[in-house]
Amino acid sequence: MKYNPDGQFYKVTTTIFQFTFLNILYLLSCLPLFTIGAATSALFEVTIRFADDERGELIIGYLQALRTNFMQATASFLLLLFPIVALIYSSLFWFSAETILASVFALLLTVAALYLFIVLVYCLALVGRYENSFKHTLKNAFLLPLSAPVRSLGLALIPVTAFCMVILFPVVKMLLLIFGFSFVIYCSSFLLLSVFRKQHA
Repeated sequence: MKYNPDGQFYKVTTTIFQFTFLNILYLLSCLPLFTIGAATSALFEVTIRFADDERGELIIGYLQALRTNFMQATASFLLLLFPIVALIYSSLFWFSAETILASVFALLLTVAALYLFIVLVYCLALVGRYENSFKHTLKNAFLLPLSAPVRSLGLALIPVTAFCMVILFPVVKMLLLIFGFSFVIYCSSFLLLSVFRKQHA
C-alpha cells in the first residue's frame, strides 16, 4: 500500500493522534489545579478554531493560548468556582433536611449552580476566542445563557453525560484519560460556535 500524506486515512489518524496528545497535555496542564481554568480556555481556543475549519496547529496553538490566556482565564475560573462549590454544598445540605420546603430551596440552589457552571464555560471559551477586557468577557458570559438557553443547556449536558458514562461504564475512564477531555471540549465547541455566530448575525 502506497503512503499518501493527503489521503483520508492519514488525515484521520493524524487528527486522532493530535487530539490524544492534546488530551495528555491538557491533563498535565491541570495538575496544579488552579491552572484548570487557563488549560480549559486554551483547549477551547484550539478546538473552536478546529471546529470552525480554521485548523492550525493544535499542540503549538494550545501552548501559545495557555500562555496568552493564563491570567484572565485563571481569574475567571477562581472567581466563579467558589460560588459554584458553595451553592452545590448548600444544596446538598438542604436536600438532606428531607422536607418539601428544604427540597425546593435545594433545587433552586442547584439551578443557580448549574447556571454559574454554564457561565464559567462561556467565560473560558470567550477568553480563548475573543480579545476583550475581563469585565466585558464576564458580562457576556452571564448574558449568553439567557440569549441561547437550549444550546446553553447542551453545554452543561455534554460533560454531565461524559461523567455518567464514566460511572456506568468503567472502561470509559481509560478513554477519558486517552482523549476524552479534548473530545468533550471539541463537541462543546460546535455548540459554542453556533451561539457566537448567532450573536454576530
